[in-house]
Amino acid sequence: MRKTFLALALAAAACGIIVAAPSQNAKYIGADKCRMCHSAEHAGWLKTGHARAFDLLVNVDQDKNAECLPCHTTGYGKGGYTDGAATPNLKGVQCESCHGPASEHNGDATKIVKTPSAAVCVECHRNSDIHSAGS
Repeated sequence: MRKTFLALALAAAACGIIVAAPSQNAKYIGADKCRMCHSAEHAGWLKTGHARAFDLLVNVDQDKNAECLPCHTTGYGKGGYTDGAATPNLKGVQCESCHGPASEHNGDATKIVKTPSAAVCVECHRNSDIHSAGS
């Protein structure tokens, strides 16, 4: 399934298909809110490494490392995750990491990135050796 999604994302990016985008005023709301309408997608996400990405940082005592947080939380440095106390609902790589902040979405497909470009994935998946090098 992961390979199929990546293939579709790459194909969509190659064709220039990006359906809408959140406005500059949109805020990050967290996956629990997305679950209200997208329960099947949420259940699938919970089984992925993305859902546990923040736990990896905790396990290696890097959960406050600003170099790691952009790829292991949702919206860090972009008005989303700030720290575990203030924004615990944005730990991990959630829906909005790829689809953008969803506060204005509420079922309006023009207020969310329906098909993220491959460039979104590359922001974090740019170097497969990053973790094995001890960074």
